[in-house]
Amino acid sequence: MAGLFSKQAPMGIGKTVLLIDIENGSVGCALVHLSSPNSKDLPKLFAETRVALPMMRTLDLEKLMKETDVALREALSHTSVTAARMRTHAKLSHIGAIHSGVVFISAPWTAALTENGEIDWEIESELQAHIGRAVADTFGDISISFYATSAAVAHATGHLFETAPHLLLCTMTGEITELSVLENGKLAARATIPFGKHFFLRTLSSHAGLSHPEAHSALRLARGSTIETPVEEALHAAGTQFASSFATAARELQTNNAPHGILVVAQEPMGEWLVQMLAGQEALTKTFSQGTTVQALHTHHVMPYLAAHAAKPDIVFMVEALFINRTN
Repeated sequence: MAGLFSKQAPMGIGKTVLLIDIENGSVGCALVHLSSPNSKDLPKLFAETRVALPMMRTLDLEKLMKETDVALREALSHTSVTAARMRTHAKLSHIGAIHSGVVFISAPWTAALTENGEIDWEIESELQAHIGRAVADTFGDISISFYATSAAVAHATGHLFETAPHLLLCTMTGEITELSVLENGKLAARATIPFGKHFFLRTLSSHAGLSHPEAHSALRLARGSTIETPVEEALHAAGTQFASSFATAARELQTNNAPHGILVVAQEPMGEWLVQMLAGQEALTKTFSQGTTVQALHTHHVMPYLAAHAAKPDIVFMVEALFINRTN
């Protein structure tokens, strides 16, 4: 039986895809409208919402699963209301009709298995079941495809940075950072380290006595600061620990071709701050003895490929929308 929100768009005017982003620090939902096959119109990203997960003292997978389900249902509810409102307008009704869903999942819910030089992804089946039920409860019976976020990021950045054939992608989420080797636009290897945005926030809370909101503000204000304060000291210590783990994982991932650069994919304020922090770390200088560049993936890199996006862009949604546009 068709769900209340799963009406199909008329033929020849494109389709709207439900985008779901599952990481370990937040859950996000958005809608991506794709033009018809013969059209050159760029995809439109809208109805974006992201729900933060409570920051845990330590990573508890059972608790994380429950919090993810709660956040997902909240995000889906917001997106479904937006879609329903659009269908009440004659000129926008086709955009509010959901054709299918695409789900992107980050560590710890994914595993990368290498066989014959190819990466095969395994995604936690229990989480897939949770997502399937939540989508069905909100949007009815629509088809859903599952992808590892690392695969989508690698696919999109491979097209955005074609002149850099060998890249090391550093994708930071709430609790975990994923490192991916990109060779000639293709994902060649992947590893994870147990340090994400929450690691830095917890360090600021425990060592500098900041509340969660204060820690967020401190990350923004600390960028480029040379003033020695308890906040700077805490961030320096956390950065050194992160860089050491990063360098170890990067060495294990290195192939015959040393990466031409490190590309950081993270929500602000972490993106540019990570670039500055990594660029000055001795551990990375030893790992990349031939030298390398470190830069962040910014929204202006992706904007030319989207016809619409939120006023405050979400870099992860934008990259995933590019992936959806290329694979649907």
